[in-house]
Amino acid sequence: MSGQPFDPGLQPERSALAWQRTALAIAVGSLIFGRILSATFGFWALLPMVVGLSMSAVLGLKSHRRYAHHHRTLTSGTGMLADGRLNAALALFVFGGGLFALAVVLSWRFLP
Repeated sequence: MSGQPFDPGLQPERSALAWQRTALAIAVGSLIFGRILSATFGFWALLPMVVGLSMSAVLGLKSHRRYAHHHRTLTSGTGMLADGRLNAALALFVFGGGLFALAVVLSWRFLP
């Protein structure tokens, strides 16, 4: 990668930082989720925590590769920018996490 940014406003760099913050937030949220629910669900609370930490790691690595690809593409003027698969994967992950959280809340409500 060349040292010169493509955009004087540094928009690709700001997007890369936003993806890194999102990955970090998912990791912290997963750890907190596992810590809080481990008292109620025991070992089974570790499963969503591990899934969240895995998603966070994948998201962090993919966002770094995505930024490098965008930087190369924009500075060279050849090739295509990345598609929206990373966005779709994150949206599906958050949707699944929301459904899981809803199931946990409803199970607390209706458990004897």
